Amino acid sequence: MPSIKRSKNMAVAKIRERGQITIPKQIRESLGLKKGDVVDARIEGDCVVITPRKLVTSEDWKKLLQVMNTVHKQNRGISEEEVYQDVERAVAELRQEEYACTLP
Repeated sequence: MPSIKRSKNMAVAKIRERGQITIPKQIRESLGLKKGDVVDARIEGDCVVITPRKLVTSEDWKKLLQVMNTVHKQNRGISEEEVYQDVERAVAELRQEEYACTLP
């Protein structure tokens, strides 16, 4: 079990032998994280930033493909590749908005 120390603004966790850490309960609850959820980890400067990732279900993909096919049929002048690129760009922008956070 990692050793956790708390202060007013942060919780500190010790890294285990295999590089694992436990996200403190107060943070998990605040973000609605549960066992099995997926997170992204990245380096920003000298910080490690961990953000929740929402996975897209197969049903969501089916709906998206239906919309893409409809758009493609309505816009015959646009190639299928351009439609996919537009969708990828839109998804990336939504992820940025949804997971954007400011560091202290």
